[in-house]
Amino acid sequence: MKFVIIGLGQFGKALALYLSESGYEVTVLDQKESVVEEIKNHVADAHIGDATDIRVLRRLDLVDDETYVIVAVGECFERSILITAQLKELGVKNLFARTVNELHGKVLKLLGISDLFRVEDVAAKQLAARFINEGLMRLRRIDSTHSLADVRLPDEWIGKTLMEVNMRKEYHINLLTVRRGKLSESADDDDVLAQPEQPVIDTPEPSLQFQEGDVLVIFGKDDDLMGFVKKFDL
Repeated sequence: MKFVIIGLGQFGKALALYLSESGYEVTVLDQKESVVEEIKNHVADAHIGDATDIRVLRRLDLVDDETYVIVAVGECFERSILITAQLKELGVKNLFARTVNELHGKVLKLLGISDLFRVEDVAAKQLAARFINEGLMRLRRIDSTHSLADVRLPDEWIGKTLMEVNMRKEYHINLLTVRRGKLSESADDDDVLAQPEQPVIDTPEPSLQFQEGDVLVIFGKDDDLMGFVKKFDL
């Protein structure tokens, strides 16, 4: 899986860095040389060019089944629509577009774009989840019913092993990894795109013994995640 991000505003740049730091191949495109220069050493490929020019888009590998193209342009309504229309004409298969308001979204839907998102909505939902239950330190939606979440280790589990707590059978959730160690002072839990800087351990083995201060990175249905944090009053 690789990503092409068009538009390096604050959101586009943050998304590119997050995906690149997560180990994905990321290509970026923006017409401003200064912003491309700033990020080029942090991504796989960086291009300067006007994305409204279909000739510029043709020079990129965009129609591969494993390529996800994200139009991060949002501030300029007309540019966003034109760029998205050009990508649609090129036959891009995995196309996502940022919208800034309801009208913008309606126009893009008329172009046949169904994968739309509003940055403000994503941020609001994630922040709301933290207000609803502070036990969910970080929440990332996977689909309408499943999420990834960072939760504090229940006090009752300190010193116990993964096998002993039997998370999958008892709580219907999966442990992906554990964050263990000092959190960097530069980390910002309020930034929905921030890359957590607390070290993670390798893929957990059944013999893994939990320690005080551990943060669990878990996956499951939203109801099961909420039930877990409520049970332990996290």
